[in-house]
Amino acid sequence: MTGPKPATPDYAADLFSDEVVSDPHPHYAALRDLGSAVWLPATGVFAVARYDDVRAVLGDAETFISGEGVGFNRIVNDLTKGNTLNSDNPEHDHLRSIVASELTPRAVRGRADGVAEAAQRVVAAAVARGEIDAVADIAQAMPMSVVPDFIGLPTRGRERLFDWAAAALDTLGPDHPRLESAFETAGLQVQYAIDVAQGGELLPDSLAANLLTAVERGDIGPEKCPVLMLDYLGPSLETTASALGHLLVLLARHPEQWELLRAAPGLVTAALNETLRLESPLRGFSRIASRETEIGGMPVPAGSRVWPIVASANRDPLKWGADADEFRIERNPVDHVAFGYGVHGCAGQGLAKLEIHAIIHALLAQVRAVELVGEPVWLVNSIANTFASVPLRLVAA
Repeated sequence: MTGPKPATPDYAADLFSDEVVSDPHPHYAALRDLGSAVWLPATGVFAVARYDDVRAVLGDAETFISGEGVGFNRIVNDLTKGNTLNSDNPEHDHLRSIVASELTPRAVRGRADGVAEAAQRVVAAAVARGEIDAVADIAQAMPMSVVPDFIGLPTRGRERLFDWAAAALDTLGPDHPRLESAFETAGLQVQYAIDVAQGGELLPDSLAANLLTAVERGDIGPEKCPVLMLDYLGPSLETTASALGHLLVLLARHPEQWELLRAAPGLVTAALNETLRLESPLRGFSRIASRETEIGGMPVPAGSRVWPIVASANRDPLKWGADADEFRIERNPVDHVAFGYGVHGCAGQGLAKLEIHAIIHALLAQVRAVELVGEPVWLVNSIANTFASVPLRLVAA
């Protein structure tokens, strides 16, 4: 956006720098203190950090549109137009109805037994190994045991899926030293999706195979098949892995909460929700103001890029109380916005929750204590809030 300085408070820090993305919450708190909409001159966007305001922006898809792209640089927004993340109605609902046909609550419930068995195997292998990298051995291993088969991917290429997914999320950030490398890596994911879609390698009775059927019916063009595969693939892997990594670190750092969960297994869903609230897997995607508007009384000109930061909203003390930065599984924050809100709420959240739920039950069945054996290492990424590695020990029950 160009023109005079916006009539809102501003915040000078670059919220996408390596330093800030590795420790963002003090900055989010400062944004919440400044107001409902805060101008970020380093990025050229309005940051929205308070819970009520974030929810209002996400819930108003006519004013705050996604069809101009939800990233922070023009290249990625131009390249990704036309997927469900970067589209407005009626196109959005049409595309989502095709992708989400395999993600209905009934369809997800039908996978519960298989997901539970996979979780038991993942945790058993980790317990037997002793000291593990909780990212590779649990957080990534769990969605890798479910998602590639669900989508219908061939065996080849699976070893690169997480690298590609993280890079794809990093391409959504503003211009930064990581961007060129992120685009190069994410481009490999795009080529992979095109190759397997066009090469007859997709597994039958899968989400991707159903996309090909939709092409044959004329519901979508053939160019949409790899686009919609990628629309689900990257986020479905990385968001679940991020949540699982944070869950394990939180349980290790808060043994009293782990003991509470062991004593009261009925709190499994509450523990899942509290993990997602406290450590939202993604920081948040941006929107464009389609008209002159305001957010919490703060003026926002038409054409402005607006960033509803879900990771900040989920720690807003005005919503969650003075202990919003604390991990308390009895809180059970069912109205967190970690998976978004409104028409663009995450279509795959049901499957992600099922996987996390299954891992918690597997931990309860097989593990007595969760212990860090070193400091977790952050993955520096513009959008993903996740670890690169977590040295951990699971003590067998």
